[in-house]
Amino acid sequence: MAIKVDLLPTERKKYGFDIVIAIIVMLIAASVVVYWYIGEHFKQEVSKKSASLAAIEDEIKKEKAGLPEIEQLKKKNRELEQQIKTVKTLRYDPVRYSNLLDEISYLLPNNMWVNNVTIDPTKNTMTLTGVAVEQPGVRPLESISGFMKSVTSTKSQYFKTASISSTTRGTTTVGKSPYTSYGWTIEMTYDPNAAESGTSAEAEKAPGNPKNDSSGHGRS
Repeated sequence: MAIKVDLLPTERKKYGFDIVIAIIVMLIAASVVVYWYIGEHFKQEVSKKSASLAAIEDEIKKEKAGLPEIEQLKKKNRELEQQIKTVKTLRYDPVRYSNLLDEISYLLPNNMWVNNVTIDPTKNTMTLTGVAVEQPGVRPLESISGFMKSVTSTKSQYFKTASISSTTRGTTTVGKSPYTSYGWTIEMTYDPNAAESGTSAEAEKAPGNPKNDSSGHGRS
């Protein structure tokens, strides 16, 4: 048996330039560049949006800071409008509404004050807002209740009904001393014909009228 042995040197395989690998490498590099560019673009957009959001939040804070002042101005405007409305109403019917206001001044206890008056002649209503302050031996709530009873009793020929819509407890300083007080809003209905006659207001001023005693009524 014969064995053949190849003693010729073996030729090594040479690797040349592979275009497929080159294309893949280029694609990978291009993808990296594109993703980096997109990332930077989004970073810039996020920065711009964040800056815009911060500016908007600053504006919101400024607006919120100005809201209390705006609300106070609106409240003052509403009060002025109500006062103007009342004055215009008085101008057209001075006797009737003068009698109504005169009646209120006599019926109010000494520890109650009126801050605002609104008259609606279409509904024959008068709305009062004010404050009742505690005095020695006199409680604000009792004064408010007594005033409403006086309005709806035979002491007044002008007013027919009275209803209280709100009370708010607080503190009022008189001089240097704090006193418990209650803010109140009372709506009353009146008889326009009786208010025009002036009978009750004249009776209020008559000597010996029981309202002009020392019970706290009859304040001028």
